[in-house]
Formats: sequence, C-alpha cells, structure tokens
Amino acid sequence: MDQVFDALTRMYGAKFTSQWGEYDDGAWLAELAHLPRHCLELGFRRLRQEVSDAARAGDTAWPPQPVAFAAMCEPRPEDVGLPTADAAWREACDHSHDPSGWRWSHDAVRMAGQAVGWREIHSTTAQSVRARLESRFARQYGALVNRVMAGEELTPRHLLESDNNRTAADLAERAGREAAAQRAEAEGLPDRMNASQGLAMLKAATGRA
Repeated sequence: MDQVFDALTRMYGAKFTSQWGEYDDGAWLAELAHLPRHCLELGFRRLRQEVSDAARAGDTAWPPQPVAFAAMCEPRPEDVGLPTADAAWREACDHSHDPSGWRWSHDAVRMAGQAVGWREIHSTTAQSVRARLESRFARQYGALVNRVMAGEELTPRHLLESDNNRTAADLAERAGREAAAQRAEAEGLPDRMNASQGLAMLKAATGRA
C-alpha cells in the first residue's frame, strides 16, 4: 500500500496528502486488497488519463475516494476488445432470430445469449420478463468476460444453460412460465400469488363462486 500512496502523492501532490496523509489508515487497503497488480496498474492508467484530460481542459483533477479508485481498477470488457454488456445485449436481441447465421462480435456474446435462450430473447415482449432476461444475460456475459480476461479459452461449460441440453419437456415448461408471466403483466397481475389468490383466480376463470 505504500507504493500506492507514493504513486498517488506523485500524481496529486498536496491535494492527496492533505486528505489522506502519508500512510494508509486502512481505508485504502480495505478497498484494494483483493486487486492483483495488473488491475492496480489499470486504475493508475485511468487516473493519469483523467489528470491529463483535466489539464487540457484547464481544470483541476482531485484524488479519488478509495472505493472510486477500486472501481477504476476493475477490468471492463472493452479493455480486452469485447463489447460492453449493453452492446452485447443489444447484439443478442437483434440477432436472436437467427443466431447461427450471424457473425458475432465475440463468442462470449453468442454463448451468453445461448445460455439465456434464443427463443426467450426473441419472443418475449413483457417488460418485466425482458428485464429479467437481460439481468441473466449480464451475469452470464460477465462470467465469460472474466474468463477471457483470465486468458481462458471459451469452451461451453455445463453450468451454461443451453437449449441443446434441455429436454422437450423442460423447454415446454419454461415457455409456459414465460407466457404466463407475459399474460400476468398484460392483465396487471402480480408476478407471484399466494395460494388464496390463485384459488380465487381459478374460481373466477371457471365461473365458480
């Protein structure tokens, strides 16, 4: 941590030492201890770019808080030539109708889309369901990005959900759940119901008092 403080002091001078002193009281270590050296170097490159941009604009750059610097040290997909999570989701949505016919920007995008399920991505229109699909996609894509950053080859893993690994009954059940969720949203119904609510709906649907 002494090296981190030395680097920040060289970069910001008295603006840093007046706020944090010459030695860490534990606040910086708590945020940065889990980060490997190459991530810290990435954070410092980003800080230097901020300082340079501020100088060109005639502004003053101020030292970051520990949690903000830790976030700057985290690798991003674009650091290794992958699309951002938002761009990857848009690509998956745009080509979910014909995933085998599209030349994907990166295999991680295709694998994340396949894990979520191309049929769901293509056919789901209910906003609440689509938000859940996007969240699932982001988790899958994030895990794949981490593997790429770690230097791994992207080969399908058992944990990645694939339609090829599901039975016809599994696919039918999942499609039924998604369709029910869409109908519920369209009719203004809650995502989940207790037993009493479900019984009341069933009676109403069958005309029973």
